[in-house]
Amino acid sequence: MPRSILYFIVLLTSLAYAPSFAQDTARIITENIHIPQLNRERTIRIYLPAGYTASKRAYPVIYIHDGQNLFSGTKNPAFSWYIDSLLKTYPPNKQAIIVGINNGKNRIMEYNAWDSNYGKQEGVAYTDFIVNTLKPHIDSAYRTLKDAKHTVIAGSSMGGLISMYAAIKYPQIFGTAGVFSPSFWIAPKMYELVASEKLNTKNRFFLACGDQEGNETEYVARMDSLLLSKGFDRKHVPDPLIVKDSRHNEAQWRKAFAAFYAWWIKQ
Repeated sequence: MPRSILYFIVLLTSLAYAPSFAQDTARIITENIHIPQLNRERTIRIYLPAGYTASKRAYPVIYIHDGQNLFSGTKNPAFSWYIDSLLKTYPPNKQAIIVGINNGKNRIMEYNAWDSNYGKQEGVAYTDFIVNTLKPHIDSAYRTLKDAKHTVIAGSSMGGLISMYAAIKYPQIFGTAGVFSPSFWIAPKMYELVASEKLNTKNRFFLACGDQEGNETEYVARMDSLLLSKGFDRKHVPDPLIVKDSRHNEAQWRKAFAAFYAWWIKQ
């Protein structure tokens, strides 16, 4: 057999059995999980970065509410945060696993830890679900960095509210919170909770809202001042991001999350 043909056969064989790094693209896995704390089911979407399968490294994890609005392929593209597209612009060592938790019909109660005119709170149980059911499942099923430094909770509107609550009540679990347009108006006791708790000033809070959200900028500024009074510095609580010409919608939160991620991944 001619030597050139032999080399060609060897090359084809080596390519056939070599790890397919080019095909190890980012992907989104959909799972259904039971919430024992509330006796209901929920869909979650897990974004795994490109290279996850081929590598052996562990990844930080960001838990985000309203999971059906986070990635490409939503029924209405205007409602997507396009987080999958955003993360693909970062190198592999600057990417995270994203766990999107779909909301349900009781969203406004699940995302509030206090009773309101909209119903009795379910936020305490919902947060317990994330801490004691969902996170252990994610940590066992995927290669994650399990410590608080590498575990984030984030959300917008009521999702921002419950993210703030979770980070305050479980600082040993969530080292960072992305708090976008956080609807503090519906739960003023959040300020009392922050004022009364002993906080870890090494944890991080990123506050953001649009400049056309009514009183939202005032609520965010009040929380920012409160955190500074508790001993946080601007390394751990940067100046609130006020997105210009932006309302209470996904278009604004898409920009806010992109700014948040750029800030967080550098820490």
